[in-house]
Amino acid sequence: MPNPTSSQRITMKKTFKLSASQSFIQLAINSISMILVITIMPGLSSSSNWAVLFAVILMSILNWIIQPIFSFLARIFGIFGLLALSLFANAFIMAFVFWFVRQISSDGFWTTFWASWLYAIIITLANWAIVSRSQDVFLADILRRPSNSKQSKNKKTGFVFIQLDGVSAPVLDWQIKAGNMPNIDKLLRQDGYVFNSWRTQIPSTTPASQAGILFGSNDNIPAFRWYEKSSGKMLVANQFHDASLIEKRLSNGKGLLADGGVSIGNLFSGDAPSNIMVMSKVAGDRQSLKTMDKYVSFFTTPMGFMRALILSLAEMIKEVYQSRRAIAKDIQPRVKRGFSYIILRAVTNVILRDMQSSIIIKNMQQGVNSIYVDFLDYDEIAHHAGFARPESLAALSGLDGVVGLLSKARNYIDRPYEIILLSDHGQSQGPTFEQFNDGVSLESLVLELLGEKNHQITKHDSAEDDSALRTLLSHESSKSGIESKIAKSLSKKFDKNHSKDKKEQASDIISNRKAVVTGSGNLGNIWLTQYNGRATLEDIENDYPKLISKLIKNKGIGFVVLRTKSKGLICIGLHGKLDLINDKTTGQSPLLNYPEGSQADLVRLANMKTAPDIIVMSRYDKSRDEVYAFEGLVGNHGGLGGWQTEAVLLHPSKYSVDPRHLINGRIRGAHTVNRILIDWLQQEGQHK
Repeated sequence: MPNPTSSQRITMKKTFKLSASQSFIQLAINSISMILVITIMPGLSSSSNWAVLFAVILMSILNWIIQPIFSFLARIFGIFGLLALSLFANAFIMAFVFWFVRQISSDGFWTTFWASWLYAIIITLANWAIVSRSQDVFLADILRRPSNSKQSKNKKTGFVFIQLDGVSAPVLDWQIKAGNMPNIDKLLRQDGYVFNSWRTQIPSTTPASQAGILFGSNDNIPAFRWYEKSSGKMLVANQFHDASLIEKRLSNGKGLLADGGVSIGNLFSGDAPSNIMVMSKVAGDRQSLKTMDKYVSFFTTPMGFMRALILSLAEMIKEVYQSRRAIAKDIQPRVKRGFSYIILRAVTNVILRDMQSSIIIKNMQQGVNSIYVDFLDYDEIAHHAGFARPESLAALSGLDGVVGLLSKARNYIDRPYEIILLSDHGQSQGPTFEQFNDGVSLESLVLELLGEKNHQITKHDSAEDDSALRTLLSHESSKSGIESKIAKSLSKKFDKNHSKDKKEQASDIISNRKAVVTGSGNLGNIWLTQYNGRATLEDIENDYPKLISKLIKNKGIGFVVLRTKSKGLICIGLHGKLDLINDKTTGQSPLLNYPEGSQADLVRLANMKTAPDIIVMSRYDKSRDEVYAFEGLVGNHGGLGGWQTEAVLLHPSKYSVDPRHLINGRIRGAHTVNRILIDWLQQEGQHK
């Protein structure tokens, strides 16, 4: 083994000091917690506090000894297997310690079992109550875990790109000013960071924006899910095989992460050599899942896993309370928050957040060139609760804690890293279109206007944020034993590609109907299946003379966009029309209340090969700043209106934005963000 350099010795010394200090503090907390457990728990007794201290030290040693065993078992049985084992592992360790330390007695195994849980709960709550303390413990635990990968000797600056999914620039700015984002505020005030915003194009969705950021192109991604007439199939961006297909269409091998980068928890790889929980890499060679095996050490101590489990249960209880409170207070707008969402919230806000943070730090220790990670926490909750509701803002505050953790981690890592914060889109809010339209969905409205009276509604999953969860479930499904069967069962609920009946049912419905209708937030899409190519306004008015007029008269619809034989593209609203190509308005412009630049965005979207025959935009109530999503979500994005197109780019001041990337003084489009980030990579000698 080569001798460490002077800088590596300094880093090792700082890491040792952190681990030693945290170990001493943790010993004190654990000892006090054990005394409380023995005092509270019937059937437990101790004749000496020194015996308690010895017992706590012995438990810590045993946990350290069995960690390699847990790591081995995790690779075979997966995280769910560890869950089953952890339910009893701490109890067995505690039982052995109580047997060995004669001054502590227990009247039976089940007393010890419940004592082990109480002990874990008290320690977790104690660390959680002292936020900085909890963060230091977590960081020290990650840093001292061994890494099997070879460390890079590159001393050039690396990058950590943190995607704050769904966070709009106005919301982040508001929360910084409110004092709820102290770590990000510190970057701005003390580290000289610059707060930039950028405007997304439409669709303002994660697939379109992330593809643009990672590959420099998001061509022919017209929505979150779309129908392709050429194949007769529906593509859904957070499905394994569809994500892989989309990436193949866009990748040229020179993506943002092509030069020794790592992609974590994303839809796409960005051409990274290493991918972990990446949707596009799960299908085929399953590289994303194989790479993930190296990081199961995150869960390889019984106490560590119990911490994650306890916090997950707490998150689930909090969700039940908050959803019931919203019902009791009749908070509007509101949608149903079912059991699957309760599980999803616990996974995204606790397990995935901690796991992704751990993976980032381990890759920083290895000295990789760049890391791009998507944190879904805020976006997921805001979809169901609303972008400014207390639970959503609490999740955003949790992401500020992640920024603080990674900022602190840089002090214990040999290679210098810069942290770049960005979002893929913002969110807007309002009742769903179905709620606003007296219980009639866009799909039902269209099919009725086309004469399909007894139609069957196609059920689409509203959430786009369960991709990382289903990737995790896919990883667990590849393991052995009953845990794998549990994971496969759960995967059927969250992964439509593995849900055979729903997939076949949707295909049967689509093949036998006149139109395919989807929604991406308040952006609606209609494909008329009887036309082989793009249907024109003249075609539609000839075959369905009332369809367009009835759509624009609906109180929840703002305008529609179609191709015409004579003028190219036309935008039609209730009180006027706009020739999008020649910029000529008849009556009142349908885009009057919508953001600046909407016309160019609509032209770009309508010219995509995969664009729908009819683009539908919900009405935008400017007075209330509300839009009406064509799916079952309160907080939504995909179309125009509100803050959904206002994204974030926060970066060190030493990296400037070249004026050639600006349009009227603003950054516009995810492809532009890609070029800016590549400029910064090249400034540090990467991505040549």
